[in-house]
Amino acid sequence: MQLLILESPNKVKDVQKYASQLGQPCTVMATCGHILDLPPMNRGACIDLKTFAPTELVPRDAAGERRIAALRKAISQATRVIVATDPDREGEAIAAEIWTWIPAGKGCRATFEEITLRGVERGLSNIQTDIKRPSADAAAARRVIDRLAGWHATATVFAKLRHLKGVSAGRLQSAALRLVVDRFREHQDFRPATTYGIRLKLTAGSGGLFTARLLDGDEPKVFPTLAEAKAFPKPSSAVVASLTSNRKNQKPRPPFEATSWLQVAQKALHLSIREASFLTQALFEEGKTTYPRTDSVRVSADAIDWARGEIARRFGQKYVPALPVEYKESSAAQGAHEAIRPTIPHESSDLAARAAGPLAEAYALIEARFLASQAAARIVDETKAIFAADGAKYEARGQVEIFDGWRRVLTTDAAEEPDKIDTAKPSRTEEESSALPSLQTGEALAVVDLEIVPITTKPKPLFTQASLVAELKRLGIGRPSTYPTIVPLLLARSWVTETAPADSKTKTKNKKADATPVLVPAPVAFELADFLSSAFPSLVDYSFTAAMEEQLDQVEATKLSRHQVASSWWLRFHHELEAAKTIRPRLADRPDLGSCPKCEGEGRAGRLRLITGSKGDRRYEFAACDQDTKEKQVCGYTSTTDGGLLIPRTQCPDCGTAMRPVRRRDGGHSLVCSNCPETRWFVADAKWALVRAPKCPKCSQPMNHRPNQNGEFFWGCFTCKVFLDSDPFGAHGA
Repeated sequence: MQLLILESPNKVKDVQKYASQLGQPCTVMATCGHILDLPPMNRGACIDLKTFAPTELVPRDAAGERRIAALRKAISQATRVIVATDPDREGEAIAAEIWTWIPAGKGCRATFEEITLRGVERGLSNIQTDIKRPSADAAAARRVIDRLAGWHATATVFAKLRHLKGVSAGRLQSAALRLVVDRFREHQDFRPATTYGIRLKLTAGSGGLFTARLLDGDEPKVFPTLAEAKAFPKPSSAVVASLTSNRKNQKPRPPFEATSWLQVAQKALHLSIREASFLTQALFEEGKTTYPRTDSVRVSADAIDWARGEIARRFGQKYVPALPVEYKESSAAQGAHEAIRPTIPHESSDLAARAAGPLAEAYALIEARFLASQAAARIVDETKAIFAADGAKYEARGQVEIFDGWRRVLTTDAAEEPDKIDTAKPSRTEEESSALPSLQTGEALAVVDLEIVPITTKPKPLFTQASLVAELKRLGIGRPSTYPTIVPLLLARSWVTETAPADSKTKTKNKKADATPVLVPAPVAFELADFLSSAFPSLVDYSFTAAMEEQLDQVEATKLSRHQVASSWWLRFHHELEAAKTIRPRLADRPDLGSCPKCEGEGRAGRLRLITGSKGDRRYEFAACDQDTKEKQVCGYTSTTDGGLLIPRTQCPDCGTAMRPVRRRDGGHSLVCSNCPETRWFVADAKWALVRAPKCPKCSQPMNHRPNQNGEFFWGCFTCKVFLDSDPFGAHGA
């Protein structure tokens, strides 16, 4: 019997069914992701710095050993082992983990771009005799570099930022954190500038009110002050100087790839990055859509044929273009997988089934985007009219839709983030493009009013989850498989919070009507990002991080070796690491409790600082000299405190040695001298002053301070049976 090994257990049932239908019955098992992983971080980096290979790999979770035993047993009993983990680097890395257990000549590699009968048939008909070693090497190099960066940088952050809790560092997360912090600072430091434009309200003889803006040459004229704008005279009439009409074909957007899906899903469906990623993975595992972690907009010929037929069936032949629509791939795209698109239904009833259930909304958007990408262009007529009025020139633009084209197909969508945000040009609040009334060159128009319109520049908007992913992609940081994890990590560690944008005017209980929340860095994020920028510039250097991704791509393309990439990266990082170790730790603002008595006696300028913390459920505090660091002890002096104040040193009345203050479990205070031949205990009051024991009125001996069985305190002479009422701090009436 053949054994087929998948990555996700959710695919097992369907793949087993399709394989049987194809006449290739087999036992199907799943690895449930990585089987082996590096040990927990508390066991060290676990990387050999000579070979840049892990020194140890362990089962990934508690159930890992059982899965490994079951897989190895099944491999030993199988006549043939088909490893069909996901078709990406991580999938090849998982395949490499399994490959070492498969006897030579017994294993083969298959990949499924879609979990359908067609997809499984294609995968099983294109079986390879070996895994893609370069892809596995690239994944291994990434794992090694991420571990070295995370372990060493995090350890340094812990040592140098002792007052911060829950901080860490990583190759991708640190760069993303810096992006959020830098954008927030840029947004806060931005100072808007306001200029003023002129709008002329006009009416034509054919009827209809429209607006034209004042020009200076071919550009809108702006006035630096309101007074100058108000001084501009209102013309008495206007004449149509010229009319220009241009018909344009608007091409549809390409089908989704990983980042465009994440952006549109957040805007159109109000999903988080994690939710959007989960849905496409679930759709893939159910055989409804293709592989989700792709950077390509490429589509197979049979999928295009299906889309064109479906467009004709649903909307009519006029919505099908003469030739299939082609899209140019991004220069950075690997193009290993098709775009995210619906799988071609095996039966006509499949489409109806996809329109129901929890995944229906996400599927509908993916399907509409894909069908629209192969639909006919939208056709519009754009008209530009120039008007002359008292020597000034005005412009109005109008647009009329001639044919809706792909807009008929794509009813729900949202714009993706632009590749570049231009802040040089001020944003203008203008009327929507609409049809102009019927105009003729030389026609006289009536002037209704002249309006002054303020034009205020705006800062770059704060990042949303979607726009942060878009920026990471633009800078070349990370890959489709890593984007769904970066943003949730920043949120999970409370370095970044989500809040409604400041300019949001929508106030409603309906979540889907609310503005998309923006990412705001928490106070810890600023300090962490600044420290990493100074101590580990390579971790937060956008170009260096992007170059590392390119080098991993070159490992996959066999242009570089895994060792070359890892050793080159370590050379620079190790230099930064050694320099970072010399940085003086940043301490929290700790109250100054006065000069250190030991340093005063030895000629140093040490100060006592209040140290607070907790161990389990118990909080502690004490004073320590600030000349001491975790790495080096210069003074070593400490003193006890209470309520943030130093406890005064009290000398033992018997030997003159400074006594140690002790907080008793019963709530009282005691002073202990360990220098006497026998340890002596004395009662202290609420302010830690020594309380002299009253003497027994009968025998004149000092009385003892004790609690009774009810927890009430008293002074007593047990010899004479004399007792005085007291409290935990030794107060008495004698």
